[in-house]
Amino acid sequence: MPATRTRGLASRPQNGAKDNRDNYLPPPAELLKYLPKYGVLICTCCRHAIKPGGIVRHLKEIHYLQNEHRRPYTLYASNFELKQPGGVSDPQDQDFPMPYLPLEQGWRCRAPGCDYLCVSTKRMETHWPSKHGCKGDPNWDWTPTPIQSFFRGNMLRYFTTKDETHLNQTPHNLPAASNFIQKMRNRYRLDAIDSLTLEHYFYSSYRSFSKPGETEGVWLKVVADLAYRHLFLLHGILACTALHMAHLYPAQREMYIVRAYSHQDTALPIFRNELNHPTAENCDAIMAFAYLLTVFSFATELDNSQNSLLLISDSTTETGKDQLILPQWLYFIRCGCEMLNEVWDRIETGPARALACAWEVELNVGDSKLPYLERFMSIVPQDGSWSEDVISIYWDGASALADAFAYMDRETTKVDVSTWNILGLWCVRLQNEFYDLIFHRHPGALILLAYYCVIMKRMETCWYFRGRPARLIASIRDILDEKWQPYLQDAADQVMGPLKSVSKIIS
Repeated sequence: MPATRTRGLASRPQNGAKDNRDNYLPPPAELLKYLPKYGVLICTCCRHAIKPGGIVRHLKEIHYLQNEHRRPYTLYASNFELKQPGGVSDPQDQDFPMPYLPLEQGWRCRAPGCDYLCVSTKRMETHWPSKHGCKGDPNWDWTPTPIQSFFRGNMLRYFTTKDETHLNQTPHNLPAASNFIQKMRNRYRLDAIDSLTLEHYFYSSYRSFSKPGETEGVWLKVVADLAYRHLFLLHGILACTALHMAHLYPAQREMYIVRAYSHQDTALPIFRNELNHPTAENCDAIMAFAYLLTVFSFATELDNSQNSLLLISDSTTETGKDQLILPQWLYFIRCGCEMLNEVWDRIETGPARALACAWEVELNVGDSKLPYLERFMSIVPQDGSWSEDVISIYWDGASALADAFAYMDRETTKVDVSTWNILGLWCVRLQNEFYDLIFHRHPGALILLAYYCVIMKRMETCWYFRGRPARLIASIRDILDEKWQPYLQDAADQVMGPLKSVSKIIS
């Protein structure tokens, strides 16, 4: 059914109130979403449930639809059995946050047996003497939590999740971001799912892209402002945040995965065009999107390939011949400075300069011992089966990896070594020819890649990289001949633990 035009068809708002509704309503199946598990019908424009018997009044008083134009919506709504607000159960943890409903900053009372939730500290300060007979201590007696509600008005009843990973977060950014989110909704006509996704970005996801204390503010403020001006960056944010939500909420995984790919498919052609025409206006957005491209690639690569080698993407030409292609994220890391050469000075002095600096690692190991270098060089066979050119390429890769291990040993006391530091330790320093060795499954290159997993294990605190090092070692194990398997043992032990790695290598 086509969308319904409301302007000119609607009754005039009372008391001279201005009608700010959109000119068009989506068709019934898009405007009204039924959640059978909870027996509620949600208006995706208003982002709350409609009580049983209230659809006509809602369409008339909220959307100003006259009788003849309400009929398709009322007929559609009549197909569903709705529960009274008091009979609607709170969502289960695996269903939180609920789609189509806004996610708000809230507060949860911590008094034993009390489930009180509210949206402001003033209400909580009133709640404590009223219900518990004393003034509550904000440091102990209530805690921040994300909240939602199916209904509004006098039927308002908040719910949250008991999942401690959410309850322990501090959603202090949602109030500051709420006006910005509304601006984004209006400018780009975000639907309910995208609005919820954007709220989740400000609530949680932006932290997972940042380095504590250094780039959090960039992702919270600078990147958000850039996304308002650059649509491809907004799609990138929504794509990665949807993947984050798919990771957090398995029951809704499929919905968020589909949404993530849709946003990424929209963003990539625009990004490539902008990358080919960098300017002072778009260079910061390009840099931010490159980060998100890395996150998206890691998060989806785990699901899409059983035998991926991470640093290369195999491709087949029209003639059926395999060819080496670097993943887009890696290509940008290695070539980004050259591609953005004309505007690089502007990036290094602009609002996103912290993102450019985060890729760079001062790998000055000085007189540090390189115990791994001797181990790596012992892998080179003495029977002349490796050519001098291959040994030279291998030597450079082994030296760079040994330096990376020395750097990480030196930085063990630092907890803020970021994803971007780790990716810059080795991948950027390799010769192009080394990637050819990986592409051709050269055993020496694959063994070094397995040892790089030991360093990359530090990235497993990131949701988008969890399980990747072990998966990569397993892929390498499947490729290598039996005579090379013992060289994987130490790397496998460090990544998976001795018992697991032994069983995997001998299986």
